[in-house]
Amino acid sequence: MELYEWNWPSPSPHGTIALVHGAGEHCGRYEHVAQWLNNAGYAVLGRDLPGHGRSPGKRGHIDRFENYLETVDGMLDRLRTLYPAAPQFLYGHSMGGLIVVRWLQERPHQTTSSLAGVVLTSPCLDLSLRVPPVLFQAASLIERVWPTMSQPSRIPPAAVSRRADVVAAYASDPLVERKVSVRWAMELQRSMARARARGVAFPVPTLMLQAGADKLVSPEATRAFAEALAAPDKEYREFAGYYHELHNEPESDEVLATITAFLDRTLAASHPQA
Repeated sequence: MELYEWNWPSPSPHGTIALVHGAGEHCGRYEHVAQWLNNAGYAVLGRDLPGHGRSPGKRGHIDRFENYLETVDGMLDRLRTLYPAAPQFLYGHSMGGLIVVRWLQERPHQTTSSLAGVVLTSPCLDLSLRVPPVLFQAASLIERVWPTMSQPSRIPPAAVSRRADVVAAYASDPLVERKVSVRWAMELQRSMARARARGVAFPVPTLMLQAGADKLVSPEATRAFAEALAAPDKEYREFAGYYHELHNEPESDEVLATITAFLDRTLAASHPQA
């Protein structure tokens, strides 16, 4: 499957960043983030996940969560082709953060050999809203006979940001998918559980940023994961009162400055010539 690629190049970059977007959205919503990182000297590449944005695949559906990890494989390979000498970073937001966590857990040898560091923003390690067990039981039964059955994702636009213009743009964006399949929902639940259950140790510097007033993913789950995480350089910061999309909040400059400071510090420590 050839996924739609977003490429924000930078001449002779300090490093490269593979950007992994969240559920139901697409990389086009990160144009300003990529420009900020470009201005800081980093090349950025993203791909709309299968069934998202401009990429092919049934909307809001995935057969296996592993398909998302394979998307990360492809992005890193592509960046190595474009910038063979540049250190690589992974940047995942929301479900993209979960994808990055699961990639690190399932690809430990690739992580050690290829990555300089990781950025996670409001990673989807658990949901803010609890789903009644009876709904899980029903979904488990439906998944066996009709895994592609679609249902509303129930992501309220007002929960993504405190900025009215961001909320309006999200609500009217034709590339934002508002339904998910039963299989997708079950794969998300299984992947979150696996992420929390696995040993929490990453072999690369890791920055975790969490929205304190997140109405979509659980700040408590992110906080617990960060506290348990073992990494050579770990930084966790919670932004009190901020909504889910930290990069789209009124104070986004502070968030993006925190990210670039981490990237620069990581390169200065491990790649002094970069």
